Amino acid sequence: MIKHFDVYRKKIEQYLNRFLLSKGKELGQANQWGIDVTKRLFAFSTKGKLLRGSLLLFSGLMFDKETEKPALEIASAYELIHSSLLIHDDIMDRDTQRRGMPSVFYQYKNRIEDENGIDPYHTGVSLGICAGDLAIFLSFEILSQAKLDPLIKQRILHLWSRELSLVGIAQMQDVSFGASYSEPEEEEILSLYRYKTARYTFSIPLISGAILARQDQSTINILEKIGEWCGMIFQLKDDELGLFGDEVKLGKPVGTDVEEHKKTLIMHYLHSMLKGEDKRRLDTIQKKGHVTASDLEFIRTAAEKTQVNKRVQRKMLDMKKKTEGLISKLDVKDEYKHTLFDLLGYSLSREW
Repeated sequence: MIKHFDVYRKKIEQYLNRFLLSKGKELGQANQWGIDVTKRLFAFSTKGKLLRGSLLLFSGLMFDKETEKPALEIASAYELIHSSLLIHDDIMDRDTQRRGMPSVFYQYKNRIEDENGIDPYHTGVSLGICAGDLAIFLSFEILSQAKLDPLIKQRILHLWSRELSLVGIAQMQDVSFGASYSEPEEEEILSLYRYKTARYTFSIPLISGAILARQDQSTINILEKIGEWCGMIFQLKDDELGLFGDEVKLGKPVGTDVEEHKKTLIMHYLHSMLKGEDKRRLDTIQKKGHVTASDLEFIRTAAEKTQVNKRVQRKMLDMKKKTEGLISKLDVKDEYKHTLFDLLGYSLSREW
């Protein structure tokens, strides 16, 4: 992770600890689940990189040091939204692990199982959905209570509502892709990456911080494109780690994208380049819904043999060049530009 972001990460973690501890006591007056869910949300949220919140805080401070308090609140709220999306995503993908621990719905499944409850898996899924929903509600509570100029708050609320709606639509596209044996076009896959990951992970935090610091539209437009390209690189790297990564570092199994029939750019290129028996084996692996170590090794070998990895790498390097040009255009101190360059390099080289 970016060294400069360690401080931001700790501040967000401290804020979430205070906020969720307070909400746990308040919600606990209704029943036991208030304290239970807020504890789980804190553990789950702070096990992650807190990248999105750190980016938002960084963006606000890059333009105006006076934005730190409201930016910290908004950054923490955004991390809760991220947690909610991941909790629901794990349910949809049937992922039982996330961030080196059981995914939230699976934690609840285990609890119900330990209590000899009825239908632990279904109950765990139901409780997980509730936890994800609650994270969204708590996020907007933070936003509503932040001491901001009403017009600034309205702009952020509008930005989040619009962009997160696009995330939802992109998620629907991702789910539908996974339910189909047909192959989408490359541009469809890149569009999915843009709206499901790139803008939500990088563009929205950067823009939100700039709005807090009252930056002009020209600056916001540059940050928006920096976020898109950097986020696309981030997702392409995510695909690579999903096949070639270290499970211990990732905190989740590799190969799950293949099992869920995800339409990644790597798999798209493989489908277009493999022939004969190799193509038939790839189709068989994707259709059976379970990936063995042998299957995974076949896909890895095929990706290297066809130089699919290098093809994706060239695409990422092209995006990196475009992003570097945009960063250079920003009217900020060099130290902030260097941090953005570091972030770009991290997106390309990260291992988890």
